[in-house]
Amino acid sequence: MTTLYKSISKVVAAGIIVAATAPAFAQGDAAVLLRAGQSDANALFNGYMGPLMKSFGAGLNSGWYQTAKPHGIGGFDITVSANLTFAPTADQTFSLNGLQKVRPQAGQPSEAPSVFGSGKGPIIEVVDKSPFTNQDTAIAQFQLPEGIGTNLFAVPTAQLAVGVGFGTDIAIRFVPSLSLGDAGIGLFGFAVKHDFKQWIPGLKNLPFDMSAMFGYTTMSSDVRFSGNNALQPVSDTNIYNPNPGKNYNNQKAEFKSTAWTTNVIISKKLGPFTPYVGLGYQNASTDLKILGDYPVTVPNSVAAATNPLDPSFGKPARIEELKDPVTISGDISGFRANAGFRLKLAVLTFHADYTFGEYRVLSAGIGLNLQSIAPFKL
Repeated sequence: MTTLYKSISKVVAAGIIVAATAPAFAQGDAAVLLRAGQSDANALFNGYMGPLMKSFGAGLNSGWYQTAKPHGIGGFDITVSANLTFAPTADQTFSLNGLQKVRPQAGQPSEAPSVFGSGKGPIIEVVDKSPFTNQDTAIAQFQLPEGIGTNLFAVPTAQLAVGVGFGTDIAIRFVPSLSLGDAGIGLFGFAVKHDFKQWIPGLKNLPFDMSAMFGYTTMSSDVRFSGNNALQPVSDTNIYNPNPGKNYNNQKAEFKSTAWTTNVIISKKLGPFTPYVGLGYQNASTDLKILGDYPVTVPNSVAAATNPLDPSFGKPARIEELKDPVTISGDISGFRANAGFRLKLAVLTFHADYTFGEYRVLSAGIGLNLQSIAPFKL
């Protein structure tokens, strides 16, 4: 199980870190983007990355159950699922309207692809006042990143569920804090499933299983920017740097997702085949923070550039430090419904289900199942 969890955690960490940092911080465009100011930078990051974070939250809320019937005492199952999320059409693009210092270049569209969009991103301009003319002018331009061309994103999960008696299961998802080079990851989740049908006269003898469940998962990941991935100040005789000896080694990204869901599940065992349906509510909040100090080149102020007593006199640009420049989030909440089946062959199980919600999810996986190890029932 430890090897399995480590393998899954590496897949999750790699997917998050590459998607969250490569489009913006592996290239020099990061400096240009941050020149627009923190408000516009956050809006652009959120428009591009927000749908990915919603997908991740929806994926964490999936794969918790494959039947409404709890295990007997000591019975258990170990399941591994791939939860494939589908971003809606509305989240495959985002608008560039309403930004303060950023605008599409003439002839470019006013919408850009999100991470799940298709095609190249438009070329945008960062507009600011010239230090000598005091007129609005385009001080930089760059192309927004293109989308991956598909609205699909997979979130793997693995869990252990154990029967504790009284028609109740306890399930655990756990990845200990792992260090993967410049990145780290940790995950914890738990769920409780209870057969409440047994307490309702007139229902408890009907030929199907019915349970209620609650599941909670939290996952955090971070990556430190070093080497070529760290943003360093531009060195140029026309750029004033007030801190020329500073070492910018505190740059990193933090990713955290917290998700919970509660559902009522009904299933019917038909030999080795068990169809099931679930109806419930979910909530997920996922945050991405870019932390540390980031040196960006900005136009020098008119007063400083034309004042002979100012150390930046005569220089049209200067280095400005932005601290913790980006904080964005992707949140989903609302009712969800799903339907699926489990096929059990001896102790092996195969399951698949489809969840309807703001972000639809197709889950499929395999498991090892032993229904009970005790000869009695509580």
